[in-house]
Amino acid sequence: MPTAQLNPPCNGLASPEGPATLNTRFLVESAQSGAETDATRFRLKGMLGATEYASIEALFSRLAREVTAERLAGFRRGDGGSVTREAFSFLGGVGALGVGVPADRGGHGHGLTGSLAVTTLLAACDEGGLVLGANVQSEVACSWLLRAEADICETHLPRLVSGQSIACQCDTDPSADEPTLAEVDGDEIVVTGIKHYVVNGDQADLCFVAARMGPSPAIILIDKSRPGVSVEKVWDKLGTRSIDSASIRFDAVRVPKSHLLSRHGLRQMIVWNEVMSRLRLSIAAAATIIHGCVLDGIMAHASARRLGGRPLAAWPVNHHALSQAAADEQLMIAGVAGAVRRLGRSPDVVSRVAQLKWFCVERACDLARLACDLEGGRGYM
Repeated sequence: MPTAQLNPPCNGLASPEGPATLNTRFLVESAQSGAETDATRFRLKGMLGATEYASIEALFSRLAREVTAERLAGFRRGDGGSVTREAFSFLGGVGALGVGVPADRGGHGHGLTGSLAVTTLLAACDEGGLVLGANVQSEVACSWLLRAEADICETHLPRLVSGQSIACQCDTDPSADEPTLAEVDGDEIVVTGIKHYVVNGDQADLCFVAARMGPSPAIILIDKSRPGVSVEKVWDKLGTRSIDSASIRFDAVRVPKSHLLSRHGLRQMIVWNEVMSRLRLSIAAAATIIHGCVLDGIMAHASARRLGGRPLAAWPVNHHALSQAAADEQLMIAGVAGAVRRLGRSPDVVSRVAQLKWFCVERACDLARLACDLEGGRGYM
C-alpha cells in the first residue's frame, strides 16, 4: 500500500523548532480546514459507529462551525500559554459544555456520544490541554453536582454549563503520608491540605476536593474565594499548555456540612470509577484525534519531501514507521469504539478503559517523536 494513501492529508505541518510546538503550531495553522474537519468526522464516526454518530451529527456539524482552532487560539495567553476565562465562556455560549448532562437537569442531554463529539473537535483544534479542562468541567464536576443536594446543584450546575464558572478536581496529595484531611466541627467541615497538579486550578471558582474524613474518603465542594484557599504555584508544563495546572493550599478552610458531596468508601468508589472511566475514555478519544492529525500532516510532508531521488516516506525505515503509525490509529479507533459499547455494561470496563487511555496517549506521543525526527533537519537527521 503506498504510504501517501494511509490517511487523507491535512494542510500544514509541524514547526521544525521542536516537540513543544508540534501539535499547537501544526493544528492552529491547519485552522480547521474542510479536509481536517472531514478527517475528524470520519474518525469520530469510526469511534461511535454509524448509528450513534447519526444521533449527534447535527451537533457535531454545528459545533464544527463555531469551535475552530483559530478562535481557540485567540483565547491563549501570551505565546502559547493557557487559555483565559473567556475560553470557557465561549464554549458555554456555543453549547460545548455540559453536553452529556441530562436536559432535565440543565444540560444539553446528548449523553456520552455528545461529550465525545466535543472532545474530538477540541482535540483537532488544540494540543490536548483544553480537552482536559473542558472534561474536568463537564464530566467530573457536573457529575458530582448532579449527586449533590438540590440547592447546591441548582446554584452551581447552570454556571458550569454556561461557562460562567470554572471547576477543578483536587486529587493529588504531596505524598501518601501527607493526605488532605477533613473534620466536622459543628455545622461545618474544616479542610486542611495541599493538592498538586490541579487542572484548571489557577482560574477555577469551585474546587471539588478529595479528602480523608475519618476512616473514609470524601469529596467536598469548596468555593475558591473562601478564606484559607490559595494558589501556591502555577506549573510551567512542557505539554497540554493550553490549560493551567496549579498547586492549591487549603488552610483550615470552613464550608457548610451540605458541601460534603460524597462519603462512604464503596459507594464513592463506584461513582468515582464511573466518572473517571468517562474522563479516561475522553482522553483516549482526544489522543486518537491528535494522533490522526499529526499522522495526516507528517504523511503529507514525508510524501512531498524528496531525499536521494525519492520521497522521504518511500525509504524503507520511514515507510515501516509510518505504516506502523497507521496501524496504531486503527487499533486506537477500534479500542475507543469497544469502550463506548462497554461503558456501564461490563464489570471490567474500569481497567480496560484505563489501559486504553495509556495505549492511545503513548501511541500519540510516539508519533509526535517520529514526526519530529522526519521533519528535523529537513529529513537529514
